[in-house]
Amino acid sequence: MKGSAAVNAAVGQKWNALSKEEQARYYEEAEAERRLHAQLHPGWSTADNYGKKRKRVRRRAAAASRDQDGRLLSPVYTVIFL
Repeated sequence: MKGSAAVNAAVGQKWNALSKEEQARYYEEAEAERRLHAQLHPGWSTADNYGKKRKRVRRRAAAASRDQDGRLLSPVYTVIFL
């Protein structure tokens, strides 16, 4: 993680060292790419990049392991994906 933070810091310094005109060139290029992508993929949304996550619910099962005195030995869990 420290490596990526160092890279991000270096990139940020280089970006801030650019003049406003040089930065504007990159913003214009990004806007042109965004428009091209919108033409090629009109129905695309950023949500398409992410799959639906299934919520994990842990519940105790009705039957649990018990000793001779009726004390619970270890809980039994059922994992249900919704």
